[in-house]
This record gives sequence, C-alpha cells and structure tokens, in this order.
Amino acid sequence: MKMLIAILVLFTAVAVYTDTKAAEWNQKPVMCADWETVKQGLLNRGEILRFQGTQATKVYGGEGLSDTTAFIPMSVWVNPKTNSYTILEFHPSYQSHCILSFGNDWRIEGENL
Repeated sequence: MKMLIAILVLFTAVAVYTDTKAAEWNQKPVMCADWETVKQGLLNRGEILRFQGTQATKVYGGEGLSDTTAFIPMSVWVNPKTNSYTILEFHPSYQSHCILSFGNDWRIEGENL
C-alpha cells in the first residue's frame, strides 16, 4: 500500500511539474500598416533588408486562436551603421505588415556566422 501511495505521489508531482512548466499564449500589442507606411519608417531609420524567412505562427480565426498554424513571411531590417533594427511579419490576406520588434543594438553573436 505504501508503494502504491508513493507511486501515486510521484506521478502527481510529475504531472503538476510538467503542467506548471508549459508555455502559454499571450497577447502582445503590435503595430500594423500598409507597405508604403512601413517602408517610409524603414527608410527614415536607414534600415535595409538583411534576413527573410517563413515563420510558423498562430493567428486569430473565428472566435479565438485558429487551430491551424499559419505560415507567413517575416523579415529583419537593420541599419548597419547605427545597429537599429525592425522585425516585420507580413499578412498576405490583409496586405498588412506588422512590426514585431524594433530597437537598437542589433548584433550577431558567434564567430561562425
């Protein structure tokens, strides 16, 4: 009986520990605009396109987050002189560019890059 209780306690502890370490979806306000508006901001900051990719992301659909992952273009723009940067995502269905992050002190870490 003591062994059964010990096993039950162990499984409960693992389940609670696993659950408390799970990631959760949060909402972060982002700025979105048409390409001409975003492009003007990039030009004003002297940023040029440095990296592109396709990101896997969650988007809203219907009444909350869609169950289907969306694959949308993303890009990183950097001013090589001032090290300012902007990270964008593009939503083709809305023709909208959203700024995920912008700031200063852009750098690439590591010797082999």
